[in-house]
Amino acid sequence: MGLLARVLSQTTGVVLVGGSVYGAYKYKTDEGFYRSSRLWLEAGPVVAHYRLVEAKHKYIPPVDKSAADSEWAALDERYAGKIVGLLMELKGMYTKYGQIGAGLTNLFSPIWIEKLRTLEDAVTPQPKEVVFKTIEEDTGKNVWDIFSEFDDVPLGSASIGQVHRARLRDASNTEVAVKVQYPDSEHLFRTDMKAIRDFFEVAAPEQVRVA
Repeated sequence: MGLLARVLSQTTGVVLVGGSVYGAYKYKTDEGFYRSSRLWLEAGPVVAHYRLVEAKHKYIPPVDKSAADSEWAALDERYAGKIVGLLMELKGMYTKYGQIGAGLTNLFSPIWIEKLRTLEDAVTPQPKEVVFKTIEEDTGKNVWDIFSEFDDVPLGSASIGQVHRARLRDASNTEVAVKVQYPDSEHLFRTDMKAIRDFFEVAAPEQVRVA
């Protein structure tokens, strides 16, 4: 089976599973399945379109390089914003991979790079209530039993966590930087990594390193 056929087959399979009663239940209750399904259903057809144009150029070459470049640029304009929006919405490793992609100027076109770079400062921090709950669940203590000061606004936020300035409530009175990992980020990290690798093994196997 050709690469394009495999991408379409896998995407169709996700649609069929998602359309079943069990699939609908999983989509609503299993965060990992939901995220993986979004990847296949929204990015799968995009990859298929790029592969279709790639095949067309192979068997029916464009009249010149300018014509080929124009066709690729039209695809980039059509899809880059959509896919980057998906990565931004899914957050976690999807956003992280998008941020890494922003530096791959030898691999992506300027149109893609411009869109991917919007992910570098696009991570919305979690509210203070979520941060405090995470700290308390992890330490078994009230936040104010540990810290005398804790800034509401983070120093920075990334794909799987954020950092806050705080001051310890002890004799040292030390100012510290507290890195808080988002709830479920460890579990979603594993499921996202597997989903992304599975996707690339079908959609772009040449980009997957063989162990």
